[in-house]
Amino acid sequence: MSESVSDEQLFQLFLRTGKWLMRGQRHGARAAHGNEGLDEHIRRQLHADGQARHAQGRILFILSERDGLGQRELLDMLHVRSATLSELLRKLEKERLILRQRDENDKRNWRLFVTPSGHAVLQVHRQRQQETASRLFAVLSATERASLAALLGRLLALWEAAATNQARPAAGDGAPPPPGQSQARRKPAPKTPASARRRGREQ
Repeated sequence: MSESVSDEQLFQLFLRTGKWLMRGQRHGARAAHGNEGLDEHIRRQLHADGQARHAQGRILFILSERDGLGQRELLDMLHVRSATLSELLRKLEKERLILRQRDENDKRNWRLFVTPSGHAVLQVHRQRQQETASRLFAVLSATERASLAALLGRLLALWEAAATNQARPAAGDGAPPPPGQSQARRKPAPKTPASARRRGREQ
């Protein structure tokens, strides 16, 4: 019979695992330092702040799979604030890693495209990530990797669904009424006749 594991023990294991994954990412970034074949702005992207680099790398990966994706659709996929995404995209555009174009069918939306420099950065990211993953997960067999991936996939699906539900406006909090129902309108107060207002001032 397998030994039971508490929620707290699982949580601590996740924290420790995340710590080592971040260390592996930093090691991969340092390993890329000596790559003189890359353009200067590509090297700057690879040595950017760790959290920003991870978020921008994820955006590049998504856009490489769905080039021309709308900014609104990307916002729904990332579960971040609109201002946060706009800042990340602005930095990527400044580094010439993506290109934004107005949607021809909806001028309020942007279409996002990865530039050749963006594909070059993504290729280096993928190479370093593969090297890090091979080193960190070498101890696991193919069966163990499949089981771990299935468990993590279940957790992520539940967490992302919960985040999506929390992002939806609650009823009565600026949300439109359900179908078939209408919001009650406040009737304007009746106007007081001018003659009555004059008598009130004279008293």
